[in-house]
Amino acid sequence: MMRFMNLASLCAIVTVCFTSGSVDGQEPIGSGLKSLLVRDAADQSTSATSSKVPAKPASMKEEKPSSPKLNPVERKTIKENASAEGGEAHLLRYKFTAGTRVVSEVTHLAKTNTKIDTTEQDSNSRTVSQKTWDFVSAEKGKMTFEYRIKSIDMSQRIGSSEELRYSSNDGEAPHPQFQSAADSIGRVISTVTIDEQGLIIARSDEINPPSLGMGDITLPLPEKAVAIGGSWECPREMRIRREDGSQKVVRFRELYKLDKVSLGIATVSVRSEMITIITDPKEEAQVLQQLSNGTVRFDMEAGRMIAKDLTWDKRVIDFAGPGSSMEYNSRLSEEVTKTESFTPPSRTARK
Repeated sequence: MMRFMNLASLCAIVTVCFTSGSVDGQEPIGSGLKSLLVRDAADQSTSATSSKVPAKPASMKEEKPSSPKLNPVERKTIKENASAEGGEAHLLRYKFTAGTRVVSEVTHLAKTNTKIDTTEQDSNSRTVSQKTWDFVSAEKGKMTFEYRIKSIDMSQRIGSSEELRYSSNDGEAPHPQFQSAADSIGRVISTVTIDEQGLIIARSDEINPPSLGMGDITLPLPEKAVAIGGSWECPREMRIRREDGSQKVVRFRELYKLDKVSLGIATVSVRSEMITIITDPKEEAQVLQQLSNGTVRFDMEAGRMIAKDLTWDKRVIDFAGPGSSMEYNSRLSEEVTKTESFTPPSRTARK
């Protein structure tokens, strides 16, 4: 029987995963709901009643300026579809400058209900994190930023068990379930280079980090100016595990549509759509978290995404035998709370 813990521990810190790409190099294979900062339950050697592991002192997390090796990333292909409505076209471009720090708050709420045989179990998680993007360079249409998690406040409950909580602001040692998240506070999780269309062209972590159904770290923008009703799409894929242990590539596409422009703010709808046809419920369960819908708001004058709101509401039947079911309901919201200036490390200091 599939273990409930493996399905329930998946949602904690999913917010952080979305914004950071990959931290420990895990791949979205298996449950399809795996977190990158919380170890999978199969790897947990301690239970909810285990002793806590002391957190690292904050001083240990400070990093000296360095110049990480950036791995080239194959630039995604964007397919553009002209608007049938016509009208004024708007050119959407990122315009970050060196020395700009963008601070955002990300809130992720998730609930998973799993039923196998006569046993039913709910899991709930809540994560509120504050992230920063520090743009250390910007030249010739390429912008490089360092991504950090400034703070995390999270809770998780599995079935009727005691709710686990952790806040990086209260000074208490985290439960082992949250240790990886605690260790990420203040660190440069990834250094990323994007172009003016928001497409990643290099990064310091994985070349192709896992996707958790939340789109890319930035909103990809069309090459040409787009009118209201115009749309564009980007392909993506993930690997899932078949019944025989082999792996299968599943393809998706992210669909974007310019819904409106008001006072310089472009509102873009986002929808995930499967291209690969899946008929096996076991495989369907692995892509449950990959299909989201929502909106993104983009400040055209400032040249940056200022808000994102995504939702999931999916259910799969018979994924673990007749009568079994898994239902996933989730919402993620991200909002830029402020921008400020800082002094980037000198080029010589970063070498």
